[in-house]
Amino acid sequence: MDSSRFNLFGLEDRTRKVFLKQETIGRNQAVKMVRTAFPKVSFSENKFISVKGDKSPFDGDIVYWSKRNSLLYDGVLATTLRKQNHSCGCCGLKFLPGEKVELHHIDNNHNNWKYKNLLAVHRSCHHYVHMSKS
Repeated sequence: MDSSRFNLFGLEDRTRKVFLKQETIGRNQAVKMVRTAFPKVSFSENKFISVKGDKSPFDGDIVYWSKRNSLLYDGVLATTLRKQNHSCGCCGLKFLPGEKVELHHIDNNHNNWKYKNLLAVHRSCHHYVHMSKS
């Protein structure tokens, strides 16, 4: 099966031919309509940043994937990380790739999931906060 008729060029060419078959549309108008329907996209608008070779959405590296603004990590933790500029809410240090990140409820009410009540913290900082209160 020849797939050239299913690619973008084939679709654009077929559309132009269909427009030309109509008696009310001239050649210049058909070309103009095709260019409107299929605008040229520059490479800068079409670029994609490759995923690092050892990364996977299933590896649990929430910091890496939230920095990429992946739709898979658009939850509460990823939003909190972006709000805090990927740094710990307790010590202020940046999170390292692969590091365990936990959500801390400021008012200790685990039913309060408002963004103002949440901090993304290192696991060790989270333990320190809870140990220092007792």
